[in-house]
Amino acid sequence: MNKTILKTVLVSCFFILTACGGGGPEGATINFLESMYSGDFETAKQYATTDTKSMLSMLESFGAKDQFADKMKEADISFKVVETKIDGDTAVCTVKMSNSEGEDDQNMPISLEKIEGKWLVKMDKESMKKEGLDKADKETGNSDFEDQE
Repeated sequence: MNKTILKTVLVSCFFILTACGGGGPEGATINFLESMYSGDFETAKQYATTDTKSMLSMLESFGAKDQFADKMKEADISFKVVETKIDGDTAVCTVKMSNSEGEDDQNMPISLEKIEGKWLVKMDKESMKKEGLDKADKETGNSDFEDQE
């Protein structure tokens, strides 16, 4: 009897955790964005491809880490995946970014790649421009972003 209850509780916990964004491209996307925008780049890197980790390190060296954290605190930014398109080992999650400052919500496409069974955010210079993340570099006064690969 006790084993049956324990198994039921464990299975329920598993489903609750996976339903809360722990799995799939949606969970990786939200975890990545919330970590990045709160300035926790080390956690964001756990949800990032190797190239994206390099981009985060570059942004961090430009001082963008603190800017993201400050912006998140000031504007109370929240993220919600509104659409997901999966094609084999690639996916694109469209994320609605909202804030408390009354600005219009923004939809951002976030590309992901499934590597060794895990969904990881895949950012490159082109996707950063689309998502407006290159502006963080320009705000710090670093003009080297355009020349970095």
